[in-house]
Amino acid sequence: MVRVVTVVGLLVAMAIYIGGATLSSTVQGASVSGFDVDATLREANVAQVTESRTDRVADDSVLFLPGFGAPLEKQYAGLVGVNNVNAGKLFYWFFETRAPMQIDDRTPLLLWLNGGPGASSMTGLLAEMGPYRITKERKLIPHVHSWTSIGHMLFFDQPVGTGYSYVRDEVGHVNTQEEVAEQLYRGLQGFFRRHPEYKHNPLYICGESYAGKYVPSVSHYIHVMNSNSHEESDVVINLTGVAIGNGDMWPVLQTRSVPDFAIALGLIDSQQYEDANAQISVCEELHRQGRDVDAFRVCQSVTQKIYEAAGNPFIYDIRQSGNTFTDLSRMLSNYFNDDAVRRALNVPPGTPWTSVDGSAYGTSPSAPALVRHLLQDEMLDVPIGVFRDLLDNYKFLFYAGNMDGSLCNNLGVGRIIDRLAWTDTAKYRVAKRQPWFVDNQVAGLVKSAGNMSYVVVLNAGHLVPADQPEASLDMIRRFVNNETFVSPTP
Repeated sequence: MVRVVTVVGLLVAMAIYIGGATLSSTVQGASVSGFDVDATLREANVAQVTESRTDRVADDSVLFLPGFGAPLEKQYAGLVGVNNVNAGKLFYWFFETRAPMQIDDRTPLLLWLNGGPGASSMTGLLAEMGPYRITKERKLIPHVHSWTSIGHMLFFDQPVGTGYSYVRDEVGHVNTQEEVAEQLYRGLQGFFRRHPEYKHNPLYICGESYAGKYVPSVSHYIHVMNSNSHEESDVVINLTGVAIGNGDMWPVLQTRSVPDFAIALGLIDSQQYEDANAQISVCEELHRQGRDVDAFRVCQSVTQKIYEAAGNPFIYDIRQSGNTFTDLSRMLSNYFNDDAVRRALNVPPGTPWTSVDGSAYGTSPSAPALVRHLLQDEMLDVPIGVFRDLLDNYKFLFYAGNMDGSLCNNLGVGRIIDRLAWTDTAKYRVAKRQPWFVDNQVAGLVKSAGNMSYVVVLNAGHLVPADQPEASLDMIRRFVNNETFVSPTP
């Protein structure tokens, strides 16, 4: 499909490029080192956003992107209500596909969720598989390996308290995965009511990390609501597939995999391995007693001590050192906490944007409200019956980067799958794991049965699409298009 860009849009984009205008250098009133911008340019940037759109865009259109200019594709962004009592709203950002295809109700719609809890899905958008990447200069550049190459993409910041999504008071926060699922279901209903042209498109719900809980929870909620109990005004959502990357799904079982992973790579010795497993046994017992906050504290300390003993490699990619998320988090915060960006995305001025890795707070009372409310959920498993219903009724993709050293590592994910029960369980157990090639290079190892595949992506950490953008696009394309991961033998 050839997209036509208006002359006005091109002129705006050229003005930004030639003039070098950048965003405001303040984040909630605080100056950010290294991003000083002349006040005149800041004012000009806000003015450009103002002039490029009306004050009230009824359909949430995005007509201008600060740091880029006129969008390359049709975009919508805004807030949808999910809680009338506490004025809860979820932020979404939608991108129409750039693929050269006929756009109709058969075009795949991929929903992406980051985890945390508290991690904004804007991380996935601007650092992983979205149509743009953010730079240190707070510019946006087109991403050639975006998943918009195969379908529309929809990013939701959820639950409330994540990104721009907010709720009026403390009691409006979610406490369980059931509440998470209902809230996002309401958000999706709001999106489809606002944009009914996409309500029949095949929906793929995808996510990573703590979204290993979010994704199956909301997918199963949709499955149940579609079956027999949705409200008359609700859209019947065309759920088609589910994908989980490096997912936190059964945390106690997965924590057992951390010392196994570490000793296999030479990061700890046999005594440290035994000590770690002894502490995990304590965690397991606390979990059995229903003392899940205490269990979380003990299990989390095991992982922390393992990597401290190993010299503090980056837990989410042991090939790196320190916390390499720091720079990315700063770039995203600087960008989204600018009123020029808020205005462009149909968000009220001054609305704070936050993104956190909730697990990093442990059991601290200073954690954000969202994190505190989901603390009891940290050690709970996704029910095995939820996986069974989804595996029996929808396409399913598990994937994991092999360099992730957290509890979301490929060992733990594989052990969960080995314990699941569904129609094709017997076929999966005898299936042969085989190499998957991209451009004649081994990109990963895959094992499939029926409608489910498990892919271990090589040379990738926790954020597979960030580390292996070309391979991840090939992976999701094969999944969506029902293509085999293994080339036929000549």
